[in-house]
Amino acid sequence: FGSGADRYNPGGYVKATAALDRIKLASQVDGLNGVELNYPTLVSEETVEATISTLKSSGLVVSSVSLNVWGSAQWGLGALSHTEAAVRAEGVRVMQRGIRVARELGTSLVSLWPGQDGFDYPFQIDYGAAFDRFVDCLREVAAFDPGMRICLEYKPKEPRTHLLLDTAARTMWLIGKIGAPNVGVLLDIGHALYANENVAQSAVLLEREGLLDLIHFNDNYGEWDWDMIPGTVRFWELIELIFWLRELEYEKWYSIDIFVPRWDPVKACQQSVTNIRRLFLLTERLDREAILANLGGSGFPENLSLVSDAIFGALTG
Repeated sequence: FGSGADRYNPGGYVKATAALDRIKLASQVDGLNGVELNYPTLVSEETVEATISTLKSSGLVVSSVSLNVWGSAQWGLGALSHTEAAVRAEGVRVMQRGIRVARELGTSLVSLWPGQDGFDYPFQIDYGAAFDRFVDCLREVAAFDPGMRICLEYKPKEPRTHLLLDTAARTMWLIGKIGAPNVGVLLDIGHALYANENVAQSAVLLEREGLLDLIHFNDNYGEWDWDMIPGTVRFWELIELIFWLRELEYEKWYSIDIFVPRWDPVKACQQSVTNIRRLFLLTERLDREAILANLGGSGFPENLSLVSDAIFGALTG
């Protein structure tokens, strides 16, 4: 619901919408029950009461709060992994303040995308020291409110050429180093595809470790994080993901994270919800027992037929 600004058109493609008006726009999307708010850009201590009022009148709740320690110049060389202690301390303070606001908004889930914590060139950073600083800061944030779930969002690159949290595996490894029970993972489908992961496999591994806390639905061609409408490109992978989410009995939030600068945002969100709903309905039609029986051996082509028949069955005959 923003302006759609990019590096080629910093002014955006549409007029920027105020934060409270974005909530009102979101309420027009059928099937959307909550919103994910960014702290401190879309909600802050000064606006939390007005935000709560707008949420109530719009019939929405806050699913999670995204903690922004990447969107200003002070984080240009990282936030939680920065070499300067003062910068890291400020990053921790911003996250702690955001956690307080999340509590006021009625959610026990915050997310962190460490978009500036990484590097661009060989010989630029001390990799081990950077991870140590990052772990120490997150351990401090996690201890601030042990009842608040903190989910880490990984992504291979952008705006840095390499981000510290670039894959599901490295993120799971880092969480093990943190050693805090309230730290998990936000699985952004587009980021997983961008990392050349099988997104269903990533979801299964994360859930097996009790780390899958939030899912961002979007889509892309695999070569960039385009944040496209889900189900428009990687159709088969999304079907497999949803099949396994059913098997895992995942019942937490699904969030729509799309970038549609040249399209009506309400219509784009509505199409996203419609696509996701249809994908879930499609997986209901699959022969679950047959698919599970065919896994791991030579019977997997039969699974492709089972899924294909569910998709195209109405066209046969």
